[in-house]
Amino acid sequence: MKKFILAISLVLLYNCGFYSLKGSLPAHIKSISISPVVNESPEFGVSENVGEQISEMLISENVLSVTNEDVADSRLNVTIKSVLDKPYTYSAGDTYEQVEEWRITLKAKVVWYDLTKDEAFFDKTISSWGAYGTGADISTDNIDNDGDGLVDSDDDDEFGSPRESALEVAIRKLSEDIINEITSTW
Repeated sequence: MKKFILAISLVLLYNCGFYSLKGSLPAHIKSISISPVVNESPEFGVSENVGEQISEMLISENVLSVTNEDVADSRLNVTIKSVLDKPYTYSAGDTYEQVEEWRITLKAKVVWYDLTKDEAFFDKTISSWGAYGTGADISTDNIDNDGDGLVDSDDDDEFGSPRESALEVAIRKLSEDIINEITSTW
């Protein structure tokens, strides 16, 4: 009896041990094309950076094969709706408040289409942000610019112009959120 239970346990462990997220994709979805990112914001160059970041992440994660639309099973459309800078924290001055920290928020409409069945897997608005101070260098602003719990020299992505670095953080986070949305749709 012990040998029977052990054998059943081994079979169950072996079969469940090789679970893959890719296996839960619809059988006909093996590839994705990424349409050129549309930029409806006044922020120059943001669409190219978002498109590159998404492509790089899809390739490095090996989620789906990235191909041209004429041979792809699915298509990702991203439209940058806005890039907004808003004051985030203030300090009390002698006669007025002063902005200490800004938050740049990137908002995008994201649609992932099943080209075979001509229907959307999802159609969502996704936002991400990066924070920056009023100083000249993001690596000395004592701000957690990307919400990862690390500040300045402890964080490897805090360098350069504060606003540009915060925008890069927002782009990276937006791209990660889009990839997470694709993988959680399965």
